[in-house]
This record gives sequence, C-alpha cells and structure tokens, in this order.
Amino acid sequence: MPRRTTALAAFALVLAPVLSSCGFEEATDFENNIIVGANDRSGEVDVLAAVVVSAEDGEGVFVATLTNTSTTEPITLIGITGEGLTITEPSMLEVRKGGFVNLAEGDTPIEVSGDFEAGNYVPVTLEFSNGEQAVMQVPVRRNCGDYADVSGLPDGEDVCPSGNDLMHEGDH
Repeated sequence: MPRRTTALAAFALVLAPVLSSCGFEEATDFENNIIVGANDRSGEVDVLAAVVVSAEDGEGVFVATLTNTSTTEPITLIGITGEGLTITEPSMLEVRKGGFVNLAEGDTPIEVSGDFEAGNYVPVTLEFSNGEQAVMQVPVRRNCGDYADVSGLPDGEDVCPSGNDLMHEGDH
C-alpha cells in the first residue's frame, strides 16, 4: 500500500504543472504593451512608445524612450530623418549601457515639421552610433492627456477633448 501511495503522489506531482498550465502559444506567452506609440526592438537600442506630439498641424516634437540593451558599450543617437519631414538633429544623445533615455523629458526637444496632423502616421528613421537603424511609422498625437507637458511644446489640456472624455450636459 505505501508503494502505491508514493507512486500516485509522485505521478500527481509530475502531472500537476502540465494540467495547470495554459498550454503553448497562448496570449499570456507574448509581450503586451498597450500604448499609443510605436515600438522597434530590432536592434541593440529599443525604441519604445515613439510618437510625434503636436500642438498644431504640421509642427511637433518627436518623443520616445530609448533603451540600450547592450551591457558592454554606450550607444549614441546620431540622427533622425523622415521622408517629407524636417527634423532637428539630436545633439549626440548618448544612451549608457543597460540604460535608457526618455526624450519627452529632454532639454533639447527634437522638433518635427511637415504635412501632418494628429491621427496621421509619419515615417521616421533613427540612426545610432553602432551602425543600426530603427525604421518606423510613428503616430502623431495632440499634446493633451499623457502628452500635455512634453518638453518643447506649450502645456496642453490634462484631458483630451474627444469621445468619452468630453463633459456632457448631465456631467457624465
């Protein structure tokens, strides 16, 4: 009897993780970043939540978080271009090894101008000192809500005036 109990207990221990798992290729197995901006994780520098924040049509500021996944060397953002866009050159923005830089909080905003408005997507290519590039389609957002206080733009509204964000007659 003790052998049988021991065997059943061992079998249950082995079977428990298999029966309690979700399986393979389930949604919980993948990254899920619910954001407005675009991501590029193809190189040593991850470009995360990239967006052009605009206070008025045709003018804005490029913002993103640059994360250096290299553990051996810092990498510098040396240029940004976009077809049909005029973009100010970043001032040799170094991202330390294993570190990150949030461009929304920088002292020298990266200004963008061209034929665009909020809701559009614009093509942007970021060039890095290690020779890699991040080629992206970046959304254009108004400077309100989460983007109300982006460096280089006038302060926007705390709540974006659209859809369910509007206050209606019944205060709901």
